[in-house]
Amino acid sequence: MTIPEQAHLDRIRQRFTESAEPFAQFALSGRAGEATRLAEMVTADLPGRATSRAVDIACGPGTFARALAGRLAHVVGADFTPQMIEQARQMLLREHLTNVSFVCADAYALPFADRTFDVAVCCYALHHLLDPLRALREMARLLRDGGRLAIADLLLPDDADAEAHNGIERERDPSHASTLRDADIRRLLASAGLRVSAAEHHERQREFDQWMHIAGVSAGSRTYANTRRLVEDCLVNDTARIKPSLDVTTGELKFTQTVLFVVAAKPPRKE
Repeated sequence: MTIPEQAHLDRIRQRFTESAEPFAQFALSGRAGEATRLAEMVTADLPGRATSRAVDIACGPGTFARALAGRLAHVVGADFTPQMIEQARQMLLREHLTNVSFVCADAYALPFADRTFDVAVCCYALHHLLDPLRALREMARLLRDGGRLAIADLLLPDDADAEAHNGIERERDPSHASTLRDADIRRLLASAGLRVSAAEHHERQREFDQWMHIAGVSAGSRTYANTRRLVEDCLVNDTARIKPSLDVTTGELKFTQTVLFVVAAKPPRKE
């Protein structure tokens, strides 16, 4: 069944509204190292860093905006969910950042003029979008010639069964659209007029109960039980390529996510 775009956007907003606080706690601490690394990648040898501006699209609680704030003149974070913007503003107050601001905005229609920013980042959002190319083109529109876009997102391993992998994600979180392969993301970036300049793959182990908690899923719910069953099925036949492990003494279930960091540049316009 095809999901209308507005209905899916409503799912995204509902999911992050319901889980805003636990997600913010996780993202601001658990992804701090990733944010630092991506900020290093996208600002490496960037001309005019002292006056450069960045936009963080689907910024959540401001994890990646915070990492860019110490490197660039100003950072604007944009997110579709008002409760996430509130979490980001609370982070600003706690950390006394004066060169970061936040707006509530749709990644498909960002409220900025063409060629406004030197840097754009979008982290862990593409897998939620039904039309990631449309969003990437919007991000490219915001970049000045020579500007850079950095993406961090879940990655579907090349040998993974997409249906099995995405089935687990969607059972946990109905706002999940599709985890993409490396080649898919590179193709989308090229279609948006961007040229990849750097890329890294990373693996990270996740603890199942924490993963469910930050999505706002309680241990006694049907969603929890169904998702755990799908992950445990991979202990026998790991077609999803998530490398699960189960401690039979404690019942602790873990699995692995693959993540892509990629930086792409907007070429100068031809005269």
